[in-house]
Amino acid sequence: MTKSNDLDPQLDDEGGAKGEKIAESEATIEDISVVESDEDQVDDSASEAEASSNESGDARPEFVPTEVPARTRVRGDSLETYGANRSGRDGSFTRRSEAKFVPSEPKIYVAPEDSDAPDEPEFGFPEVAENTQRLFIAIEIPRKIKREFSELARSFRPREHERVRWIEEEAMHLTLKFLGDTPIDQITGIKNALKRAVESSGRFSIKIGRTGCFPSFVDPRICWVGFTGELRRLEQLQGRVEGGIVALGLEADDRTFRAHITVGRTRPGIRGRFAEDIGYSWQHAPLHSSGTSVPVNAIALYRSHIDDTGDTQYQQLANYELG
Repeated sequence: MTKSNDLDPQLDDEGGAKGEKIAESEATIEDISVVESDEDQVDDSASEAEASSNESGDARPEFVPTEVPARTRVRGDSLETYGANRSGRDGSFTRRSEAKFVPSEPKIYVAPEDSDAPDEPEFGFPEVAENTQRLFIAIEIPRKIKREFSELARSFRPREHERVRWIEEEAMHLTLKFLGDTPIDQITGIKNALKRAVESSGRFSIKIGRTGCFPSFVDPRICWVGFTGELRRLEQLQGRVEGGIVALGLEADDRTFRAHITVGRTRPGIRGRFAEDIGYSWQHAPLHSSGTSVPVNAIALYRSHIDDTGDTQYQQLANYELG
């Protein structure tokens, strides 16, 4: 008996071809299964990486909107606001209470005192003590210059002008020493001290300077006009007067002497922007007599008092010419 492939070679060729095709198809199925298994491994590794990234906190958390409580109307038509309770972390909300602080005493603004501002005779002062007279020592200024100082007030606007108490021409003096309420029995000694002070002082002259304010232009209390020129000799004269008065047992003035003439005082209660406007206007007041020479030939002892009509009067008690 012979084999079939020997009898039919053509059939053998076809069978071999069919076998090769079957083998190829089986190989293809194996490749597909391998690829699918690889993809499954990739998916598993990706899911593991995603899980590990979520555990480590690198991924951005999902956004959750915050719930804000709605406003409600209470107490009629007013809206009451609500705020988070700062004492806890539970997210609860409590109503904000109104401020209940009330100062025990009202705070009143008091301007700082200028330690260098000299004492001066006050106008409209209360009654003088019995057996005393209100005295001051000063240098007289020519009336023409006083008139110009008085006219400086006209450069102010009406509202600013009303906020200042302007000094009359008769009250404008270059004050060397303000004595205040002085016992009458000491007036004779004061006159003798002034007489000795002028014996060693020669005549000289000073010049009109510029406008100024105590304590400053920003917070003015006193509007004045200063002096330049032979201020050293003026300070020496003032020092002799001061020394003679202190030798009598009267109070000494430790503050620095500043030669000036008071022209106006801001009224009580003028503060802030109102005061600044006054200082600015006075700083730029048209002082045409600046640089004008003023002779210093004598000093005088003055008494200030209130007459029967309520006006302040100035009486010259003594006058002493410089040597």
